[in-house]
Amino acid sequence: MKKIVVCIVGIIISVSMILIGTFGTFYFVHGYDMKNVLKENDLVWVHKTKNVGRGDVVAFYYNNKILVRRIIAQDGDKVDMDQKGHMIVNGKVLKEDYLKQLSDYKHRDIVYPYIVSKHTYFVLGDNRKESVDSRMKDLGTIKKKDIIGKVIFRIWPLNRLGGIA
Repeated sequence: MKKIVVCIVGIIISVSMILIGTFGTFYFVHGYDMKNVLKENDLVWVHKTKNVGRGDVVAFYYNNKILVRRIIAQDGDKVDMDQKGHMIVNGKVLKEDYLKQLSDYKHRDIVYPYIVSKHTYFVLGDNRKESVDSRMKDLGTIKKKDIIGKVIFRIWPLNRLGGIA
């Protein structure tokens, strides 16, 4: 009886790991760009998908690194920022409850209003004062082909286990 239970648990764990690995990937967060939601060395599960949109936290490739940022706007959207740091997309101020501090208006080198190019995303870190993101020409907008997927779940540390908002 004990052997059967061990075998069943082993099969369940194996099948689960295969499914999780097939449809997603694990990633350790580096840096403090998403400090309010994700911290340095958090382990997250990223669902492999290109079906992402405004508000999603995504992982993507940039200069042989994997970065995590939040999508604020997508192709064709008009992005602006007021003097207080509120992000404005298509004429509407974004409600960003996940932020602890607004953007630093001077912390950028793109010219507003900014029109997001076709098949790209305008991404920002939730830690706007320190984040390198689409407000800087070095990073710019993210191409759809560079998106790995949507960050769904924080696995580690266990005391912060849970979904990503």
